Amino acid sequence: MTTKEQMRKRMKELRESLSKRDVRERSQRVRENLLSLPEFFRAETVHTYVSSKNNEVDTHDVIRLLLKQKKRVVVPIADTGTKQMRHGEIFSLSELVPGSYGILEPKMYRPVSPRVLEVVVVPALAVDQKGNRLGFGAGFYDRFLRDLGIPSVALAYDFQVVDDVPSEETDVPVSFIVTESSIIKCRN
Repeated sequence: MTTKEQMRKRMKELRESLSKRDVRERSQRVRENLLSLPEFFRAETVHTYVSSKNNEVDTHDVIRLLLKQKKRVVVPIADTGTKQMRHGEIFSLSELVPGSYGILEPKMYRPVSPRVLEVVVVPALAVDQKGNRLGFGAGFYDRFLRDLGIPSVALAYDFQVVDDVPSEETDVPVSFIVTESSIIKCRN
């Protein structure tokens, strides 16, 4: 059986082997599928990761579109001291600067309560059909999603959907997986 670390290493290698053109084209198809998901389309307040890591599914165009549609866009801020995620509203991508772990975060923190969120878009290195998600291992999203009770959507490339992601009791599965060729409903 593959360990989480082995799977992380393999998925990072596969993702890093993509060309910039591949990433752009695949991300566009993922975005089109995401926009067709009713849970995402209807949401007025969206929490989304800001793509910053090597060749992850790009969210910048999604964020621009949400802002253009006058929807509230909330992005994660990793609090390395408490190991908790904070949530800040942004009005433009130009507000973002590299923060913890090299992830883009807002320069100005406008706190948003998780209670007002309607959907959460999360990054993934790997996911399985049951919604088990492999991230970078810090556990920020699992702690955040634990008691949230709203749809969560992992964005991934087709090759990142695997038969089985090793999971533990503390891992929180996502509701949907959106790839360039499909939308997978994982759980209610």
